[in-house]
Amino acid sequence: MLSSQPEIGTVIAISGMVVGLVGAGCALVGGGIAFYNSRKAVHWKRAELANSYLRDFNNNPELVFACRCLDWNGGRLPLPESLRAINDDAKFIEHDRAVFREALRPDLRTDEFEHDPRIQIYRMAIDSFLSWLALVAGALERNLFVAEDIEEVGYWVAKLESEQVMRPFIVAYGYQASVEKLVRCFREGKGAYQRWVFPPNPAGTATRERQS
Repeated sequence: MLSSQPEIGTVIAISGMVVGLVGAGCALVGGGIAFYNSRKAVHWKRAELANSYLRDFNNNPELVFACRCLDWNGGRLPLPESLRAINDDAKFIEHDRAVFREALRPDLRTDEFEHDPRIQIYRMAIDSFLSWLALVAGALERNLFVAEDIEEVGYWVAKLESEQVMRPFIVAYGYQASVEKLVRCFREGKGAYQRWVFPPNPAGTATRERQS
């Protein structure tokens, strides 16, 4: 009987080791699940925040109007209610890229607004749009979300790259850094608009082209 005591002690020690290993394995599995759930929650919150930015964009008639001005070469555009007072409460304007180009001159004087109400309308709408893009660039800079979460913006980033009439305005009013940040994010990412290219557009044509 005495000779069996070491064996019993060995069995107990081995059992303790097995229990410890099982416990450690369970802890690792539990930790892995917790880590996965944590990352999943972070991705979900990130996507939700990006979606809130897009909702704000799509629900803001002034921003939508600005994008139509960039994307269209002409035609009758519905005027946002916030800008109608500038044009005698008119609900539509005839989009004219020559007037649009004039409106974005950095050296434009306030008295020149009187030449055509569309000048002030275009200028205010584009300024609002660039301000919103600056907010998106700031959120990307702080890693609140990534470009893939808000890839629809990549289309407008590509559009801005092609719009030569926009560049002096962007530089003069302090939007260059945010636009360059957006270009880097969307060109270096793997989203749908990574290779999307518009032909250089000095007059503002709305032709689209995708690089192969």
